[in-house]
Amino acid sequence: MTEKERKYYDRIKNELMGQKISGVYYQEINWETDDSEFWSFSADIHSVDMSVIFRLENGKLIQILWDSEFYSYGVGFAVIDKLDEEKEGFKILNVSKSENWKKLIGEKISGIGVLWDISSGITIEYKDNQVINCKNAVIKLPQTWELTFGKNKVWIATFEITEDESDNYYWADHLTILFSNEAQKKYKLSENVSSKHYIA
Repeated sequence: MTEKERKYYDRIKNELMGQKISGVYYQEINWETDDSEFWSFSADIHSVDMSVIFRLENGKLIQILWDSEFYSYGVGFAVIDKLDEEKEGFKILNVSKSENWKKLIGEKISGIGVLWDISSGITIEYKDNQVINCKNAVIKLPQTWELTFGKNKVWIATFEITEDESDNYYWADHLTILFSNEAQKKYKLSENVSSKHYIA
C-alpha cells in the first residue's frame, strides 16, 4: 500500500465510517430540455453526470465524484460547505425519497470497499508533434466504492452504460449507482477489478 492510498483510506474512514445518511442529492448537468430526469436507468441503477452528495446526520456534506486524484477517472470525494444550487450549468436533485435511497436514510455506513482497477501500458509524451518520451506505466485507480449499510449494499462506480450497452465505459467521467447485487454482477464491477480494500 502506498502512502497516498493509506491517506485516501484514512480520509474515507474518518469522514464516512459509522456515519448515518440523512439526505442524498445528485448533481447533474442542466441540459435544459424539459422537466424529465435521466438518472433513473432502471429500478436498480441510477446514472449521474457529476456527483452524489450525502448529507450526514453530523451535518457534513460529502460529495462523491469522479476525479483525478489517482488517475482520471477514479472515485474521489470531498467535504463541501453547502449545496451549490445556483452553479451555472448544473442542478441539484434531492433523491432522498426515491425508492432506492429512502430505505437507507438513517442507516449507518458499516463498511466501505474500494475496488481498484490496474492497467499497464506505454505512455507517450509529445511536443510539437514529436515523440519526446516513451515509457512503460502502471495506472491504478479506485473505480468503484461498495458501501454497506447493515444488510444492504450500494455500488458507486466511474462507469457509464451506453444506450445499446455494446460499448460501456469502465473509466468514465460519469457515475453509475447500482442498488442490487444482481445489477453489480451483470456489469461485473467486482469481477473486473484488480484488487479490493475493505474499510470497516
